[in-house]
Amino acid sequence: MHKIQKLPSDIIDQIAAGEVVDKPASIVKELIENALDAGSTKVEVKVMRGGHDLIQISDNGCGIHKEELRSAFTRHATSKIKTINDLSKISTLGFRGEALPSIASISKVSAISSMDNSEGYKLKIHGSEEVSFEPAARNKGSTFKVSQIFYNTPARRKFLKKPEIEQRSINKVLRYFMLLRPDVAFLVMSNDKIIYNVHSQKLENRIYSIYGKSYKQNLLAIDMDKKPYKITGYAGNLSLIKKRPSEQYLFLNGRYIANRFLNSAVYSAYQSLIKRGEYPFFILFLDIPLNLFDVNVHPAKLEVRFKNEWSIYHAIKSAIVVALKDILNVIPSYTYLGSHTNSDVNDLSENIPFVNTSGFISEANELAPHHKDFDLKNNLDGILEKTGIESVEISDSSINDLQSTVEHIWQIHNKYLITEIKNGLVIIDQHVAHERILFEDAKSAMEGAGFKSQTILFPQTIKFLPEEYQVLIDVTHYLEKIGFRYREFGDNTILIDGIPAGIKWGNEHQTIREIVDQYMNSKNLDPTFVDEMAAIYACKSAIKAGDPLSHSERKNLIDQLFKTKHPYYCPHGRPIIINLPIDELDQRFERH
Repeated sequence: MHKIQKLPSDIIDQIAAGEVVDKPASIVKELIENALDAGSTKVEVKVMRGGHDLIQISDNGCGIHKEELRSAFTRHATSKIKTINDLSKISTLGFRGEALPSIASISKVSAISSMDNSEGYKLKIHGSEEVSFEPAARNKGSTFKVSQIFYNTPARRKFLKKPEIEQRSINKVLRYFMLLRPDVAFLVMSNDKIIYNVHSQKLENRIYSIYGKSYKQNLLAIDMDKKPYKITGYAGNLSLIKKRPSEQYLFLNGRYIANRFLNSAVYSAYQSLIKRGEYPFFILFLDIPLNLFDVNVHPAKLEVRFKNEWSIYHAIKSAIVVALKDILNVIPSYTYLGSHTNSDVNDLSENIPFVNTSGFISEANELAPHHKDFDLKNNLDGILEKTGIESVEISDSSINDLQSTVEHIWQIHNKYLITEIKNGLVIIDQHVAHERILFEDAKSAMEGAGFKSQTILFPQTIKFLPEEYQVLIDVTHYLEKIGFRYREFGDNTILIDGIPAGIKWGNEHQTIREIVDQYMNSKNLDPTFVDEMAAIYACKSAIKAGDPLSHSERKNLIDQLFKTKHPYYCPHGRPIIINLPIDELDQRFERH
């Protein structure tokens, strides 16, 4: 065994660089953070071949004094903290003093900086070794050029991805900085072509600048102030959902963070979206007292520890739920349904940067039970009592406004209901709308006193296999709750003499058998199975496509739909209601 000895400084720097710099996007992130910490109002980014050849960041910030330019490339040298107490009140994006020396250890770097438009200085470093230090012309601010990344570590260089893939990761990083700081202008060039050129603007306009004007009508404002948390930003309506998690941004006290658990708080508010394998757009800004979290966890500064993560989870979910109560602004548009495809699924190159997303848990219900702080005995209301967060009372004004517009209701092909609203038309699928109503009623019944049963004139028998009959005994309590009434009638046979009031006679056999089969597959009477049981009941009991409805039945169906908690998708994930805006109609008929 070799003797224990201290590693040379160049090896130490390269090991440290592995924690901070793993690809070109990491370099872009660190340099832009420094530019913003320097008070820049304009940042210019130039990239060649996805960062393989060049990454250049220029800013108009405060600059670096010539006496400190060399020190900036020394490990753990920083101007952002001075004492250990500063770690508990970090307000800058960078503070470790690791980025510049890490970048310089695995590439060729030149840095030019000037303060107050005085004479600037240029420092060249290749692989941690200083090459030159000399005067250079430069207005106030700094320019950092990074070339030949990993030139001195061939083993790491060969793991660089194709330039176009690295460029996509860089674009992802640039977008979250542009959204974090809409007050800062950004000019971004890739291979000498401009890909972003945005000036200082409001967040809403910055979103349009990045994603296009189509987002203008599809954003839901988020604004909730519940001490000790303040949550602002935007969430997308159902026209902005995608098949992959690529447009979810969470900022904590002015810093981008990656936190799957808090992201799941947003997903849980949308509920059935996740079952469809879709992800909503959101940009959320969390303002939290500094003593309630610790950002000094990982060199990338993306992981944060919270003192009470469940409390924040519910605060975020409540803020989203409030926004989603505005039904007319939430429902997907006709244009969205026509253009939404699965093409997003194959493009996985823009996943959350710097984070291994191979284990991404898509469903909030799957993530929460495995969270280390989760306690099945405590529901969220109990958690709220302990944390001081109050439940959010939702006004029904938006629902009432929508209902008041429902005067004329037309039934098309005995499938769809169409009604006029102020900004266009609303189209409702009558079967899945009734499914959603019955689904929520059934869940309430199983959790409460249950449905009343209607006696059938001619009782029916169902014979089961022995193992099926044992399963039937296990789920009998729930079947009775939703209105089925039966008794034993011979070996592994039951006699049905009562069925739910809403179910059509003749469907009881199929409904009970499907519930038994579902339980045999799941082997567990958990909340997921209860949902599936309610969904089976709702599907078999709902009115069907082809069933004619009177005007009073149409109106009652719409009224009941608007009273449900989630009137957007049926329990199986099919859309219930879409909006055909008047603007869309005008475009189709070329009315400009």
